[in-house]
Amino acid sequence: MKLLARAVRNLANAFRERFRRIFDLESTGRIVFYSALVGVVAGLGASAFFVALEYTQHLCLEQIEGYRPPKAGSERKSEADNHYQLPQNWLWVLLVPTAGGLACGLLVFTFAPEAEGHGTDAMVRAFHRLRGVIRARVPVIKTVASVLTIGTGGSAGREGPIAQIGAGFGSLLATRLKLSDFERRNLMLAGGAGGIGAIFQAPLGGALFVCEVLYSTNAIEFSALVPAVMASVVAYTVFSSIFGHGFAFTPAEKLHFHGFSELPFYLGFALLCTVVGYLYVGVFYGMRDRVFRKLPIPNHLKPALGGFLLGLLALWLPQVMAGGYGWVQMALESRMEVKMMLLLALAKILATSVTISSGGSGGVFAPSLFIGAMLGGAYGQLCHQWFPQYVPQPEAFVLVGMAGFFAGVAKVPLTSLIMVAEMTGSYELIVPLMLVSMVSVTLLSSRVTLYEEQVPTLIDSPAHLGDFVVDILAHVRVADVYRRDRPVELIQDSTPLEEVIHRVAHSHSSYFPVVDKTGALVGIFSLSDLRAVLEDDAVYEGIVAMDLATFPVLTVTPEDDLHTALRRMTQKNIDEIPVVDPKDPTRVIGMLRRKEVIAAYDQHLARLRSAESTPRPAESEAVAAASGSSEEAAS
Repeated sequence: MKLLARAVRNLANAFRERFRRIFDLESTGRIVFYSALVGVVAGLGASAFFVALEYTQHLCLEQIEGYRPPKAGSERKSEADNHYQLPQNWLWVLLVPTAGGLACGLLVFTFAPEAEGHGTDAMVRAFHRLRGVIRARVPVIKTVASVLTIGTGGSAGREGPIAQIGAGFGSLLATRLKLSDFERRNLMLAGGAGGIGAIFQAPLGGALFVCEVLYSTNAIEFSALVPAVMASVVAYTVFSSIFGHGFAFTPAEKLHFHGFSELPFYLGFALLCTVVGYLYVGVFYGMRDRVFRKLPIPNHLKPALGGFLLGLLALWLPQVMAGGYGWVQMALESRMEVKMMLLLALAKILATSVTISSGGSGGVFAPSLFIGAMLGGAYGQLCHQWFPQYVPQPEAFVLVGMAGFFAGVAKVPLTSLIMVAEMTGSYELIVPLMLVSMVSVTLLSSRVTLYEEQVPTLIDSPAHLGDFVVDILAHVRVADVYRRDRPVELIQDSTPLEEVIHRVAHSHSSYFPVVDKTGALVGIFSLSDLRAVLEDDAVYEGIVAMDLATFPVLTVTPEDDLHTALRRMTQKNIDEIPVVDPKDPTRVIGMLRRKEVIAAYDQHLARLRSAESTPRPAESEAVAAASGSSEEAAS
């Protein structure tokens, strides 16, 4: 009986071990479960934000201003939704966004200054520099401030605030569960993906966005992809179960790619997107750095000024207020004139700049879609008028413009084409979407981006500092490693072999620099070089130190980095290298050993891993406050 019980126990242990090898539930399983939980909260948060925003826009824009923009996509419930009404109370067009900006400024700069601007950049910064920590109050402040900004007509999008709602909960959950910095970062991104995937009803696009937006080149944070997909799918399901499934935009007819003859027109459009994208980013940050930051008024009041300037612009072109999805829908249906679309594309750049660069709260995704759509609509209509046989469906350029323009200014080509396809329910234009998005990203410099917290590659991110050997060695100087107190065994070039053997026998060195009478370095030999001579049957008489030496000699100075030193050691396959005076490269002042380089690397790497991406002094207070606020909120 005991033998049977032991056999069953052994079989169970073997099965459990086999199961653990196949299914990694201890690491991946845990993060997937937490990601699903974050997705539920992100979906509920997106639903609450959507309801609050819709109510505020109805009250401020429709009831007070008398402005009824057209509906877009699945928002259309009746034939009346196809029509629109421009503002009737023009005085309120000035006062309402001004009041919204004032309320936003007082709220943000009093309680959470990091909630200003477009929230996606704050999420990117938290990933790279703050160990994924977001203060618990930030998502709440960001949500209310964005509702005030967008709801009163501010030209901003939903993705920034909704990304911070989900990201904030993911960060809070990881902090409360005492997870590692790596897991906190991934849960933070998962929360952002959930919010974006839900509010735009684009689950795959939301997951790709948070992985792609971190870098200004073609780098992607693949480690966050699985939790981001899980959270995005769950959040999308929660949101759709409340409001139903729908599409942001619905083309009037099925759009197609008509083959090779259209490619030159799409290439020309990619060039246009690049030029206007450069203008957009330049105006956006130019308004912030050269106008609003230099104004001698409190930051609390600057969003009110931005709202007032927006109101002035809206007196002429009210279409630039809020997200403008209804006007994009009209462009898709060819119900707008070319001149008006070109005018709105340029006006939206200015409207978004005064709204967000002044300190208002909101995202840049929706305005970028608007600009790209108007640009594409105007370009497509002109091409259709001039070359109708080659451009039979000018409306296709509206969709391609949305993806291609945002891809260039945000450096997210995969996200753009997938999100536009999901938001329209159409994958027929995937070829021109890919072409324009990739060309736009390629042509527009990586330094020209709406998200200034992006870094070029993984090696440039403090989150990955310590993952790359070369990067670590490049930050340590030879002067910090080699021992100055260790005497250097210098051998004069005319020293006889017998004396060389005697000195080597009483030395702890393995490499011996050879110098002339003036002390200038002329060569170097090692124990291996000496051993080769001793093993030879030749007569030793007449052999001097210079006969043992090899030259030229590779050297380093104290100011060189360890990466340079290691590369030169590897070049000659040596374990020691002379350290010379930078002012006199022939004078040896020390020896650097390979084992000292390896020891320095290990010590530096250990410090980086124990305090991974420790915030800069200016950021330490923010991290500490964020951690403390997270614990208070959790308790």
